[in-house]
Amino acid sequence: MHNNSKLSSLFEPKAIAVVGASGDPSRIGGRPIAYCKRFGFQGAVYPVNPNRGEVQGLKAYPDIQSLPSEADLFVLAVPAAQIPDALAQAAKKGARAAVVFSSGFGETGEAGSALQDEVVRVARETGVRVLGPNALGVFCNVSKVAPTFTTFLEEVEPTPGTLAIISQSGAYGAHLAMLACKRGIGLSHFVTTGNESDITVADCIHYLANDPAVGVIACYSEGVKDGRAFLEALLAARAARKPVVIIKVGRSAVGQQAAQSHTASVAGDDAVFDAAVRFGGAERVHNTQAFIDLVYTLSRRPPLGGNKLGVLTMSGGAGVLMADAAADHGLELTPLPDEARKSLDERNPFGASGNPVDTTAQAVNDMTLVRDALRVMLDQGGHDAVASFFMNWPANPSLGPRLREAITDGIKGFDDRTVAIALNAGEDVKTDFDCAGLLVFEDPTFAVDALAASARIGEHLRQPSPSLAAIEQRGAGASLSGLDEAETSELLRSAGLPMAEHRVAEDADQAAVVAEQLGYPVALKVLSPDILHKSDVGGIALNLKDANAVRKAAERILADVPGHAKDARIRGVLVAPMAEDGVDLILGGRVDPVFGPVVVCGLGGIFVEIFNDVAIDIAPVTEDRAEALLRRLKAWPILDGARGRQRSDVAAAAKAIAAFSSFLAQHADGISSAEINPLRVLPEGRGVVGLDSLILTTG
Repeated sequence: MHNNSKLSSLFEPKAIAVVGASGDPSRIGGRPIAYCKRFGFQGAVYPVNPNRGEVQGLKAYPDIQSLPSEADLFVLAVPAAQIPDALAQAAKKGARAAVVFSSGFGETGEAGSALQDEVVRVARETGVRVLGPNALGVFCNVSKVAPTFTTFLEEVEPTPGTLAIISQSGAYGAHLAMLACKRGIGLSHFVTTGNESDITVADCIHYLANDPAVGVIACYSEGVKDGRAFLEALLAARAARKPVVIIKVGRSAVGQQAAQSHTASVAGDDAVFDAAVRFGGAERVHNTQAFIDLVYTLSRRPPLGGNKLGVLTMSGGAGVLMADAAADHGLELTPLPDEARKSLDERNPFGASGNPVDTTAQAVNDMTLVRDALRVMLDQGGHDAVASFFMNWPANPSLGPRLREAITDGIKGFDDRTVAIALNAGEDVKTDFDCAGLLVFEDPTFAVDALAASARIGEHLRQPSPSLAAIEQRGAGASLSGLDEAETSELLRSAGLPMAEHRVAEDADQAAVVAEQLGYPVALKVLSPDILHKSDVGGIALNLKDANAVRKAAERILADVPGHAKDARIRGVLVAPMAEDGVDLILGGRVDPVFGPVVVCGLGGIFVEIFNDVAIDIAPVTEDRAEALLRRLKAWPILDGARGRQRSDVAAAAKAIAAFSSFLAQHADGISSAEINPLRVLPEGRGVVGLDSLILTTG
């Protein structure tokens, strides 16, 4: 990541020069001047236009050299071919940052990319930080600087607030900003990064994480080029306890052929991006509704302090709907204590007092039923948040004010809790409930979705932040190439992985001798550096109980496999004792081109791609983070001893995952992917054992 100190001139410049300035406030070169005047920017604004002596009431200058004094921010709105020279001239006039509106660069093809490279060269030589090219610009509600040509500022008047929006896309970023403003969310910053020739979304996150005016950072991303810088930025925001919400589009294909390994097929680029976001403690959403609902929630209330949700409604059906949504997110709908339920039942015998709590229509006659139910839920139920639904009552002239008063009375004294209401009403009514301290949503499930995301962010912020130190120590490791399973297994064993005992046999007779030495039953596997999936070519025989069975199986494998894998080098067979029963996991990893090594664990064996029950993290991981990966699996209850099963040795599995991730990180420059599949997790206290392994090298 580049030095971000010069970004202060992007967001809080002392003077702005607009090159290509227009006297027409509606034109691209005219909007920045009009906006800076409209919003009250206190610094100097210097229009540069060779054909005019005055622009929008300001003295204009024929060229950059003619400016009366230095400007730390330059806005460049001239044809693309003129940008490199204009940037060089701007540097001589004190530019520390520049916004390049012009298009016609990397987004247009080879010639445009070459021109963009020239812009980057000039920026590097002069030290000027460049936003763009093809950027819509910046708006800062604190400094009142507006070097942007967006039209959304004509549609809405952003009220000051703590939300910063960063977007690679100018048009969609403006759409999000407009929706946020219309939702009543106060805006601190709006910045679009365009082609990201220099300044990136990560740069902006990192800078704004340290801006006291910013409380929530929301991003629209189309891709990340520098994974290390992105992680560093997210951790900076996490350290500042500022939630980061990301919507990312452009889910890309797996970077290597899925047929190479199971890991490659389940740890695609988009899954790795998810892991990076989770590593940094941010929250990723997948649509605009979720994006706006969550930034609204976080701009109004701090992230939830826990995972317990209460549901309060006058409709049993709505209560079930909200309970289902909560279950989808893993929120805990903890029931009220018996005494609390008894008190509510005595007040309203027709209602429901568990969780959800249903006041029924009885509350029409007595709104204290709502007030008291809410207080009981927050006090005795200990819920971190309550989501409520009262149909169209809020919009009713008689019921609405009484309902609002009942809810606000119910939450008094519980300032650390969050209460949301889903309502169908006009903007005035929504504003009234919002101003009363409630989160207002259009649909009950929207409310639950946003509260669940807030709870996840709160959990991240309460946890110790992962360290980048281990990532910085990634290395090339030893030179690796052409490894068969025996060599792979020994390499992993030397790295601290408990791999199964095995012997190599060159022919059937030797296999029988080795089997006698190891003890029955045994398994046979074809040994070849060129065969990735042995079962696909008939290269495995299991549970062989005597020498005759071993000899016949070895003869079959050595005779048949060459016909299925004609170019494969066959080095014999691997003989190993059959392992005791346990839970099979896949333990894998690959080196992502953006984020580097990532570790994958999930339900193992031949069904990993079918069930796709995997969890991914940035490598290397600690044993605590490794156990957290296991707990994210749908298969976790199996490991944890569900339905009377003996609990698996989770601690040993976590230790193995951590050791494997360290091995992967150490050899990041020489490995494309690696896996142990299956890693058999034995009953608690018995450890784990790797039964099959694979390493694909970059050589």
